[in-house]
Amino acid sequence: MNTKSSQGLSYNQTALKLLSQMTQSTGKINQEELRHLIALAPSFLVLDSTVFPTTGDGINEWSIGFTRLCDVIVALHKKDELQIATLNEASRACSEAWSISGSYRGMESARNTVSAIASKLKDGVLDQDGLSYKGEAVYVP
Repeated sequence: MNTKSSQGLSYNQTALKLLSQMTQSTGKINQEELRHLIALAPSFLVLDSTVFPTTGDGINEWSIGFTRLCDVIVALHKKDELQIATLNEASRACSEAWSISGSYRGMESARNTVSAIASKLKDGVLDQDGLSYKGEAVYVP
């Protein structure tokens, strides 16, 4: 599979590039920048699914990037550094990507990624009630 779209960087490549820049310069994840990157997930879903040779190739590349960012969120949680705003942005991005993937023909497979990410966050990060993080309410659509 060609991992570079005809128009530039895919979501996965963008995520890798920005995460690398963050950690090389400070050794830490800048959560404000991470939130901006997560907020782009729904837009990149549309972009990647249209600029790759096939919709499936684009969705696969997008899925790798979005899953990678979810793994960063889980790691921040385990280090007790996760900010509620970052978790809220991930929830919002999941909701929007779910809606987009159900709105366009051929994008249904993206729902599998969104569902897996939502489950990982619910099971690995959220409080027992599945609606809060450290007692604070989390964005739920």
